[in-house]
Amino acid sequence: MTKHIPLNPYPNSMNNSTKRWLWTVLAALLVSGCSPSDQFWKKPDVGEKVTTLDDAIKKIAIVRNVDLCDHSLRGFPEPLLAATNLERLSLRKNAIGTVPDGIAALPKICWLDLGQTGLTNLPPALGRLPALTALYLNDNALVAVPASLGDLPKLTYLNLDRNKLTSLPPELGRLASLKWLRLNSNQLTDLPADMSGWTKNLKRLYLTGNPLPEAEKNRIRKALPACDVFF
Repeated sequence: MTKHIPLNPYPNSMNNSTKRWLWTVLAALLVSGCSPSDQFWKKPDVGEKVTTLDDAIKKIAIVRNVDLCDHSLRGFPEPLLAATNLERLSLRKNAIGTVPDGIAALPKICWLDLGQTGLTNLPPALGRLPALTALYLNDNALVAVPASLGDLPKLTYLNLDRNKLTSLPPELGRLASLKWLRLNSNQLTDLPADMSGWTKNLKRLYLTGNPLPEAEKNRIRKALPACDVFF
């Protein structure tokens, strides 16, 4: 009698072809948004990454990707405002404090990380970045954000986790391209009355750690039936 042997009795014994297939499926699920992870944590590939301010200044006319995370900066590095080809900028974990109005001189920037930079306010000029897709403002001391953020036509990811926000400007509700909005650990008791701009593309809304009343939670769920909302 021939003994029946399972095709793959031990998970660890799967061949390389099967493993590659499984990884392909998992990658497809991540990209399609089936995972709660935010794919924007993967920084965009925009060419050579410059990691010192001196090098960025030397290449100011052509530099596209500057990462100055945790460089002990004191204030915004204003020479970078002349980097008109800049597409990606990280100033995370520096004592930036304020963002100059000159930020609007960076028309190509699409990925901007100002997380953990000691911000207490933002200039309206931040809303004049037509290419901006991802904006990190988390872990600061913001009590408000400018209404001009509602003018960012391509903004897809906005991270405002762990600030001191008590309200959002109504204009934020018209960000039609927005897919991910993080508002965890603020002091919000409500969201904009008009969230019609979010109904088409918003996929994930994070609101844990806010004192939202149950009636407001129900209103948000009803207004955004196709969005995964986390309270």
